[in-house]
Amino acid sequence: MKIIKDISSSNKMFIGFVVLIALGMSLIYIGKESVTPAQETLSKSAETTSLATSVTKIGVLEKELESKLQANLLQMEGAGKVLVSVSFSTGLKTEYARNENVTKRTSKETDKTGGIRETTEVTQNNQIVMPSGSSQPVMVMEDRPEVAGVLIIAEGARDAKVREGIHTAVQTLLNIPGSKITVVSMGGS
Repeated sequence: MKIIKDISSSNKMFIGFVVLIALGMSLIYIGKESVTPAQETLSKSAETTSLATSVTKIGVLEKELESKLQANLLQMEGAGKVLVSVSFSTGLKTEYARNENVTKRTSKETDKTGGIRETTEVTQNNQIVMPSGSSQPVMVMEDRPEVAGVLIIAEGARDAKVREGIHTAVQTLLNIPGSKITVVSMGGS
C-alpha cells in the first residue's frame, strides 16, 4: 500500500495514459475481423498518434496542417492516395503587450576631502497588460511553430517525377528546407 502512495501525480498520469493506450489497442484487436494487416498497422499508429497529440494545441495545429497538405496533394496529377504526417519542433510563440516603466534616480554626494560619489538607481516595472474585466492578457503577436519534419506517403511516389513534384510542393507551401521532407511510395495493395 505504501508503494501506491509514493507514486507522483506525473507517474499516475503516465500510467493512466499507458492503460488508455492498452485499452484502445485491445478494442482494436477485438474488432479487427475485416481489417487487413497493413490497414491494422496504419490504424493503430494513427490512433496512438491522435491520442498523444490531439490533446495539445500543437497536436491540433499538426492535424490541421496535415489535412491542408493532404487536400492540396490529392489534387496533384499522379499523386493518388496520400497520407501526411507533420511534426513541430517548437510550440506556439506568443508575445503579449507589456506596460514598461523605467525610473532612474541619480544622487551625488561629496565627502569631507572633496571626493564625489555618484549613485544611480534604476527601477523597472514590466507588467503584462490585462484588459479590465478579462483574465486573458492582450496578445501582440503569435508566431507559428517551427516544422521539424514532414512525411508524405503517396501511391504515385513510385514515379520519380511525381515524388519530386510532391517534395517541391511541400517545400514551397511550408517554406522549409528539403531535408525536412520525406516522400515515399505507399506499400500494400
